[in-house]
Amino acid sequence: MSRLRQVVGTLILASICIPVFLLHRFALRLDVWLYPSLRDVAISKPLFIVGLPRSGTTLLHRLMATQSGVFTTMPLWELLLAPAVCEKHMLRRLRNADRRLGSPLWRLYQAVERRLVGSFENVHATTLFSPEEDYLSLLPFGGCFLDVIRAPRSERVWKLGHFCERLQRSQQIALLDVYTGVLKRHLFFRGQHLRLLSKNPSFTSWIPVLTEAFPDACIVGLRRVPHESVPSQLSSLQSGMNWFGNDVTDADIVARFVELLAAYWRMLEEFKCTLQPERFQLITYERLISDSESVVRELMEQFGYEVTAAGLLSLQRQCSVQKRYSSRHRYRLETFGLHPDQLDRSFGLHSKSRCQAPASPGRPETLSC
Repeated sequence: MSRLRQVVGTLILASICIPVFLLHRFALRLDVWLYPSLRDVAISKPLFIVGLPRSGTTLLHRLMATQSGVFTTMPLWELLLAPAVCEKHMLRRLRNADRRLGSPLWRLYQAVERRLVGSFENVHATTLFSPEEDYLSLLPFGGCFLDVIRAPRSERVWKLGHFCERLQRSQQIALLDVYTGVLKRHLFFRGQHLRLLSKNPSFTSWIPVLTEAFPDACIVGLRRVPHESVPSQLSSLQSGMNWFGNDVTDADIVARFVELLAAYWRMLEEFKCTLQPERFQLITYERLISDSESVVRELMEQFGYEVTAAGLLSLQRQCSVQKRYSSRHRYRLETFGLHPDQLDRSFGLHSKSRCQAPASPGRPETLSC
């Protein structure tokens, strides 16, 4: 039965996605002809938020996005519906026409959104206008690790997860070129004076190529103790995997995720040791949750980004909302056959750090040496 569900789910998904993906790929090529100045767009001093999934990356992303006079970040509608500039302009014209007719399409969207958001509220509440992971822009090119939900036993998918360790260099360069092109289109549409703000836990494995491709990039890494982050991540994938007939509690799938997230942990440790503090900061989930405003302000100062008066007011309002938020997402480590000591060994927490970590604005965890 699970095999049948996987086949049916894949066919349904393919019938929707393949036409959309082909349209996006055509539109991206069309952009090159319609907007020749795209090649001259500079991606200057971007900020990448990486780290373990379920470690506060979404929260920090949305808090940093309050600095709208400094940063620009991709909302979900751009990623799924309009990665190309010509598509963005088309949807903007459609929205303007809808307004002139009294916004019937907008009201329909809001009604659908209210119903759908409730389904994901406990795990990852989002809307088409929420800042989202621009890694989704790689879906039409088969370069997004999200496909693990559909095919958790695919070696191709796991190579994407271990991007710099297992993917061939030619494939890395090809996906990086696609990603860079999408970023340039976003800046071309939103304003080239703005700094690109990106959040992708999967990009933790991309750090070496990101620092190479964007020499002035700043990176924030977030992490959370494994016995909380690992089961939270597995639990968040449960409904999606079930839809495709996959069991996230399967020992092999659990082991692969533990291996992947442990590799993320080591990658963060490595770059905390090798990158200068004005380019890389490592923040704990506990610190972010307890003192969000200070974390954001200190990161902005450390990386040399300006905090405007309007941005500060928006940040304070968002932090006030965050303090009243209480997640209803519940999970247990035992559900996945895991034990805290086992995870500590997998993540190397019983060994000492090989470097003296530089001081961090977010008061990240102190590593013994």
